[in-house]
This record gives sequence, structure tokens and C-alpha cells, in this order.
Amino acid sequence: MSAKINIDQYDYDQSLLAFERQSNDPQITAQIIQLFLSQLHRQSIIFNGDQPIQIADIACGPGHRTIEYFRNIDFQPGYDFKATDISLAFTGKENFEYNAACQVLDHDPIKTINGSYDELGLTAKTFLQAINTKSIPLKSFSVKHGNAFMDNLLSLLTTNSCPHECNKSKNSFLITFVCHCLYYVFKEKSPEQAFEQFFKSIANDILAYNGIGIFCHSMLQPDTYSALESRFAYQNIQTVHPTPAERQKFSLDCIIEKHCQQNNLLCYKIEFASKIKFSQSLFDQEDIIRDVYRYDELNNDAIDDVQRLLFIARRSPKQLYHDDSDIGLKSLVDNVLDKVRKNGSILKYNALQIVLSPHVSQSFRLDVEMAISKLRNTLQQMD
Repeated sequence: MSAKINIDQYDYDQSLLAFERQSNDPQITAQIIQLFLSQLHRQSIIFNGDQPIQIADIACGPGHRTIEYFRNIDFQPGYDFKATDISLAFTGKENFEYNAACQVLDHDPIKTINGSYDELGLTAKTFLQAINTKSIPLKSFSVKHGNAFMDNLLSLLTTNSCPHECNKSKNSFLITFVCHCLYYVFKEKSPEQAFEQFFKSIANDILAYNGIGIFCHSMLQPDTYSALESRFAYQNIQTVHPTPAERQKFSLDCIIEKHCQQNNLLCYKIEFASKIKFSQSLFDQEDIIRDVYRYDELNNDAIDDVQRLLFIARRSPKQLYHDDSDIGLKSLVDNVLDKVRKNGSILKYNALQIVLSPHVSQSFRLDVEMAISKLRNTLQQMD
């Protein structure tokens, strides 16, 4: 059952859950990344040798998506995850490290934890559960709280157990995930500076010379989810039909390509589409949705629809309601109703961008390009 809406506060977690309930975006994104990783495995790219693969998970969230990416890949040497996120709900108040090699053989990892399991963040719980159920061969992991765009990124992706690990970890990540998180850079005081610092660290500190960065974000296209979000949440475009100049400045696929070029990173792009659905209650209870002081009258489907609207605008219902401008609640509802009537949903266009180090070997680059070509062929056959 949907939770009642607090009109005074924006609840990111509730709106995200509502978004994911009626969007095929998480499933499609996971499927495409799984296909790419499986192709790398078939070609023995990265998935080779007898040592765990070191993986950076930037803006890791609760950790479920990363586990899913590797679930059907048989690589027994396993993985070493280094995860970071700005949300304490995901990371917990205390940084957490776990190394299976230091534990008693076949011992339940959850029972080996010093302190309370309940006090851990969601990410550590997810990773420990994966170890416990053997869903993937996760050998070790760390989870650190921090701002990946303003803090020292390499420090966030290293453990505290070894004082010299930053030097050891530099350019050691064979796979680096940067998925659906760069939108939040626009909220920094100086977004351009934050982007520059982040990509400089990716190039100089994070990516192994023969490593792969996997970036996935929505693209700024007219009348899409990203256009609505850019207009109503970030207010960085003038209408939901971005100009070419606005797209170059604010569409993340363009920003990633620009900063890759500036840092001599190779970048390859694969585009795909997804959608966000709304229920019939969006139309049946339209009058109530427009009046936040009647939200107690909303049925459960309409509550979910409102949460999806709030996920677009990233503001509280009351803030939106009292905003009489063209980025207030009335305009938001008008825009969403119009697009759902036309398309049956809100469209979302995405880019999977594969990034390689400036120091990549020619043979590795050619192998990855072959894997990307095969992924494109597979996706064309699925359309």
C-alpha cells in the first residue's frame, strides 16, 4: 500500500520507489550492462587470471544493481567492490570493510561483524547477503560515505586498513561504474568545476590502463523525462524543448564526451530507450492532484502517480503548489498529462558510454571495440 504524502517535504526515497515501480528503465539498463559484461567475459577481456577483479562503484545506491550485473557470470576468482555514496542510508554512519579471506571458512559473514548488523548501511547489507547466499563470488568490499564529485575520489574508493593503499589503488580499477548519478553535479555550487575534478580523477587516479568505465545516463531530448527534469527540477533549460546549445551544455552524454576529450579518454556511446508509465488515476483524479490540500482523497494509484511527479520536480508538493510560474505544479501536471496522452507514457532516452584510459593498449582497445560492436548487433536484433 502506498504511503500517504507529506505535502511539506519532498521524500526522495518514496518518489524513487514510485518511479521504479512503473519504469522499465532499471531493468533495461541492467540487461544491457549484463550483456556487455557477458560479452567481455566471452572474449576473456578483464575476466581472466586468478585474482579478484577490483571494481569501483561510484554512487552505488543500495548495491542491488551491481550484484545483478555480475549474477550470471562465472568468474571464480571473484570481485573486490569499492563503493561510495553520499547517502548515509546506503553507506551507514561508519565506513565498512569486509574481506572474506580474513574470515573463518564457510562461516556466515553476517555473524562475523563487530557491532550491530542493523546499524549497517543498505549497501553493506546487500553485499554481505550476496556473499552469504553465494549469488556472486564477492571476495571483499568496502563502503565509504562521501561526495564523489567534490571529495578525493580515490580516497573514497580505498579501505582504511592499509595507510598506503591509496598509492596501491591508483589506476587499479578494471571496471568503474558511474550510473545515473552525474545529474546531481548540477546541484553543486560550481558544476563545471565538479565535472572537471571528477573526470580528471577518473583519468589520472581510477581507471586501470586496461580498464573500462561504464557510464549510463539519460539524454536531454525534447518532451522526454530528462527534459521535464531539467526544466522543473534544475531549471537549466527554458522549455521542455531544449535548444542545441542547452543540449550541449546540460545533456550528460554531451558533457561526458566533452570531458573525456579534454582528458584524452576514449568514449563510445550506445543509445537505448525506456519509459515511465502513469496510471489511469492521473486522469481520473486530476483535480485532486492539482490541489495538495486534498491529497488525503487520493487513491493508492494516484499517490504513486504524484510521487512520480515529485521525482521529476524534486520539490515538496506545497512548494510546487504555491509556485504560480511555469515550473509550478499546474504546469508540471499539464506537461505530464499531455505527454502521457500522446505516448501512453513519458519517454526516456539513455546513453551507455564506455570509457577507456588514455594509456590503454592498442590490443585491449580493439578487443573492447569488438565487444561494443557485438553488443550493438545484439541490441538491434532485440528491437
